[in-house]
Amino acid sequence: MGGPKVTVVAIVLLLVGLLAGYLYWGQPNKRLADDLAAAKARLAEAQEAQGREAAMQQKLAAAEAQLKQLTTELSQEREARQQLEARIAKGRK
Repeated sequence: MGGPKVTVVAIVLLLVGLLAGYLYWGQPNKRLADDLAAAKARLAEAQEAQGREAAMQQKLAAAEAQLKQLTTELSQEREARQQLEARIAKGRK
């Protein structure tokens, strides 16, 4: 009677081991798939951030060009004002 019990126990343990191995076998693939999905999401976010950065750089370049233009206009206006003040001062003397 001991022999058949040992055989049944061995078969049950073998089946349990095979089932556990089969269930564990898919885990690394699932983890890798999850890591890949996370990496793709981070890549998409980085590309969006890069696009936003390029747009901000364009806006910054446009603002700097406008600032340079306004600075030039301001200096021209100051020169014109100084010339007018000099003419007025000559007329009063």
